[in-house]
Amino acid sequence: MSLASRVTRLASSAGTKLELRTTAFSPDPVKSRCLSSMMPLRDLDNSSKRNDYGATGVLNPLLSQEDAESFAAFAHANRHQRVRPFIIKRRRENLRTYVGNDKNIRHSPWRMNLVCQFAAGLTVPEAMKQLTFLNKRMAPRVSNVIRRTANLADIRDGLQPSQLEVAECFATHGTHLKRLKIMGRGRSGTMHRRHCHIRLVLREIDFPTKLLQAKSVNQKRRWLGLLKIAREDYERAKVERDELAELEEQARKIAEEQNEGGDDKK
Repeated sequence: MSLASRVTRLASSAGTKLELRTTAFSPDPVKSRCLSSMMPLRDLDNSSKRNDYGATGVLNPLLSQEDAESFAAFAHANRHQRVRPFIIKRRRENLRTYVGNDKNIRHSPWRMNLVCQFAAGLTVPEAMKQLTFLNKRMAPRVSNVIRRTANLADIRDGLQPSQLEVAECFATHGTHLKRLKIMGRGRSGTMHRRHCHIRLVLREIDFPTKLLQAKSVNQKRRWLGLLKIAREDYERAKVERDELAELEEQARKIAEEQNEGGDDKK
């Protein structure tokens, strides 16, 4: 299959027609682009930033659907070029992260890691689906930790679960309790009651990086679909927050008017 046909398949899945670009992707002509790294360079107008050749990319992690489709077509057309590792590293360092944990769980850390590995590396909705159908006793416990940490992200920065991925999820040794072990022929030994801790790190999804690292058209199509869902959830939550803020403001004004009316009667 030719390159043009593959990009056409990518465009048809998104519902719009994309143009095959052989030059660097630039949604904003003011920004300079690096073709070898396929990531946006720093803003030329801001001279305070250091010359890091693409590490301070200006693409928003939750970019618009139109820019994402254009960037996916550009990345696919230039997929033979290598991405510099420090660019991905510095973009990852600028993403928002949220840490969750659960301590002193009466369970073996080795068995707990078997559960945690089903969630590590997935997006939050996919991890919740995996743990829902996982036939393990501690799967609901790990799911609760993910849910609490995702709620923390929503409270702090308004990020929805579809915008987060499980960057780290593993179990470590807790304080093991020593107990008496009854053995044969009048002997006794030491038995350990295993305890463990769960550490969870949720990280904001950098969709431009995911599209850039996707090797096939199907992988790019998948990330475009996840981006569309994340964008819809973000817009819906933003509308709800604005409505709630408006209602709180109206309630505050009504309370002030009632207080003023009570003072006038006195």
